[in-house]
Amino acid sequence: MRLVKKMLRSAAVRAFLCRLASTYMRFASWTTRWEIVGEEHPRGHWDSGQPFLGCFWHGRMMLVAPTWPREIPVDVLISRHGDGQLISTVIGHLGMGTIEGSTSRGAVTALRGVIRKLRSGRIVAITPDGPRGPRMRAAGGLALAAAAARVPVIPVSAAMSRCRILGSWDRFILPLPFGRGVIVWGAPVLLPTETDHDTIEAGRLAIETALNRLSEEADRRMGHTPIQPAPPAPETKITP
Repeated sequence: MRLVKKMLRSAAVRAFLCRLASTYMRFASWTTRWEIVGEEHPRGHWDSGQPFLGCFWHGRMMLVAPTWPREIPVDVLISRHGDGQLISTVIGHLGMGTIEGSTSRGAVTALRGVIRKLRSGRIVAITPDGPRGPRMRAAGGLALAAAAARVPVIPVSAAMSRCRILGSWDRFILPLPFGRGVIVWGAPVLLPTETDHDTIEAGRLAIETALNRLSEEADRRMGHTPIQPAPPAPETKITP
């Protein structure tokens, strides 16, 4: 174990592992027969060049990220912690940009970065239960950023017939090749421009409910028992 930790501190080893992970994600995605449900929701924004705030649960990152159209630029909010740096490198190999921070730790700085990107016309994606959970519970920063930037939130989820569900806090889904998969896009969630606590909480709950509904639909389409959310975290207030 000590030798493994020492190896992981090596920049060369970390770079190799990140390249290996992105290659595997592409391979698993390319060998999967995908069905896409609700693509008209993001397609209208993609075709017109209009920004939106996309969101998917942390545990489904390896399913959603490699299926994002490479011709559509997107920036993903990634935590600053060690695992976040690895994830940032991996999704960089998939052609995605990154914004440092999270909706929980260093939230104010991160959300300002998200709002700036959205206002400049970029599409931004967030895992609203990352980086530490609770699982499938949205942080309020997602709704606050969308309201402040005046863009809709478009939720998306995914599932695969061949996969492994890990015992991590987010029930991380490891895709396996040569199966079937489904990407389920939800209708845009439009938020009022007000950023008072009650309005943001209502928006947060609407986004969380939509994402959990999409995830349940995706799991059932692939013949799986839906992954359940963790108990909600204590309520916190986020100010811009």
